[in-house]
Amino acid sequence: MRTLAKWGVVAVAVAVLCPSFALAIVPPHETIRAGSFAAFPGLDVAPTLEIYGKGARQAADLASFQRFFAHHSGEWEVRMDTRSDRPNLIEGVGIPLLPGKGNRLTRDDLKLSHAGELTIQDVESKVRAFLAEFPEVLRVAPGQLRLDETASARAGLDGQFWVIELSQVYKGVPVEGANVFFRINHGNIVQLGAEKIADVRLDTKPRISREAAFAAALGALGVGLFEKTEIVNAGQLRIYPTLPAGEAPATRFVGTPGKGYRHVLAWKLVFRREGDAATWAAVVDARSGKVLGLQDLNDYAQVTGGIYPTTNTDPEVVRGLPSANVTNGTVKVTDAGGNYTYGGGTATSTLNGKYIKMADNCGSISLSNSSTGDLAFGTSGGTDCTTPGVGGAGNTHATRSGFYHLTNINRKAATFLPTNSWLNGTLTANMNINNTCNAFWNGTTVNFYRSGGGCSNTGEIAAVFLHEWGHGMDTKSGGAASDKGTGEAVGDTFAFLETKDSCIGPNFRPGVPCTNCTTCTGVRDVKDFSLQGTKTIAKPSTVADNNGINCDRFTCPYVVNFFTAYQGPMGYEGHCESYIASSANWDLAQSLVTRYGTTAGWAAMDSIWYKSLTPSKSAYRVVSGGKCNPAATVDGCASTNWYTVFLAADDDDGNLANGTPNACRIWDAYTAHGIACGARPVCTL
Repeated sequence: MRTLAKWGVVAVAVAVLCPSFALAIVPPHETIRAGSFAAFPGLDVAPTLEIYGKGARQAADLASFQRFFAHHSGEWEVRMDTRSDRPNLIEGVGIPLLPGKGNRLTRDDLKLSHAGELTIQDVESKVRAFLAEFPEVLRVAPGQLRLDETASARAGLDGQFWVIELSQVYKGVPVEGANVFFRINHGNIVQLGAEKIADVRLDTKPRISREAAFAAALGALGVGLFEKTEIVNAGQLRIYPTLPAGEAPATRFVGTPGKGYRHVLAWKLVFRREGDAATWAAVVDARSGKVLGLQDLNDYAQVTGGIYPTTNTDPEVVRGLPSANVTNGTVKVTDAGGNYTYGGGTATSTLNGKYIKMADNCGSISLSNSSTGDLAFGTSGGTDCTTPGVGGAGNTHATRSGFYHLTNINRKAATFLPTNSWLNGTLTANMNINNTCNAFWNGTTVNFYRSGGGCSNTGEIAAVFLHEWGHGMDTKSGGAASDKGTGEAVGDTFAFLETKDSCIGPNFRPGVPCTNCTTCTGVRDVKDFSLQGTKTIAKPSTVADNNGINCDRFTCPYVVNFFTAYQGPMGYEGHCESYIASSANWDLAQSLVTRYGTTAGWAAMDSIWYKSLTPSKSAYRVVSGGKCNPAATVDGCASTNWYTVFLAADDDDGNLANGTPNACRIWDAYTAHGIACGARPVCTL
């Protein structure tokens, strides 16, 4: 723990870590905080799109596309961002770039200097060559673009889907959220575009120091400068695209094309306070010292061993604990069934696994055997700190169940994203924290609470593990949902994909159904508000329906004691608004199951979902009408919206102009929830 009393040391020596959102499975508890703060609405800026259909004459008349169409046909849809006067998305027939079944290119055509597998850098050089050939299309200087390795990936079971993202950097300072991207499937560019790229005219020399910026952030929290504070990010300069003066968020830009973004130089800082689980991120104007944004980034939610398959009302079953480290002469790692090669002598496991490390607040975890090498962590009754009497005070239900479920979802994700460094590292899971009714991801660890307050132990419910781990995967895949509503829908989608249960976290509150749910005792039931449910379907126009998700039961825009927190794209409380997107995903999964059968249908949903993680940022966008308005115009047309990205992920031939295997099913599910785009495309299967 570092303190700001030693700021001179902190500013120079502190390791700067990449912050991530701390998200919870239910709304965070509102606590009394000193001070008050009003967020700067200008940071909430999104593209305004003018859509030109494939072959539309208006698109052909755009001067910057004349050569592009001449070389690559007119079979491209163009979605122009009038704020930047640049294309937010171009998608269509496909442009051969890499060898794949969508074209006739060979490896020799790439003229690589090495004989190994294609790398991200190889593909980067190819897209940069494309940018150099058609500089008038995206209109950004090559020297302002830097490869974002966390947002670029190769995905899919056969590695056919590439995402390359080049972030804008102006005079050495990153422009937050501004990038150009290329999505390549089966060798062809099927989508490309520019997200918040604009001409930057800004002095990049700050007028206030990072120390002064931290003091301003702490002051906004009502925190004294000398309170113990852990520095996560000691301060980095960023350029933030913002709304033009006088413009309200979630409204359509009507000004001169190309004049819709202005820029602010700011310090970005991340820290935690002693005794406060929140991970605070502050954006402080580097010229004026004004605090522009302040947000709790936490994502809250909530060998063999006995585990709960779904929730703590299930009979406990004994399962092999996969990828567990065992000390037996050397360190050995169990296989997917919990097996390892015993070499005689003493074998010991502390459930500090290759991918998941368990840390239980009830005590230490350790089990040894010097006769057969079998390490049976056992089963027990009770909850919280109850153990089988072996394996240490930390051998609890939560530790055993958490290790099993978290390791399995990690290994599944790695089959789709094999080069992801987070998946190949070790994640710490903190169990039996002395608190109740929630759990959270704080950017580094997943954290689960004991029972009490009418709630079960959140470390004993599979969907809570999966939801919180999903927040981490969202952040560490490079996609990082840009709003809390999307982020919560990400967590819930991971949960139901694994459990195949629409009730997210059964028995979270024993005997108490979730709000407006029929029977689900979890935190949400995505089926109730879907095409299969009995309630009003969750969509932007019904967000406040009393027979639906009824999000106006919370204040809107949703804030917690003056701090902007947990808003969906429409401004409603994020967990509530997340129903719109997660229910659309549930409907899509059911449609795929109907078309292909249970096993193949869920596998098809997995394939679309995991491949979409890196490029997607928000489930949908507000086009006009402002926030907190069920009558607002909402769609999924932005380049990083789920509907748009799903089509690229689902493509099977490097050509989006002729449909995709499940394009019509994706459209049907998302149209039912009011977040699709354009006319219904063709399904090819």
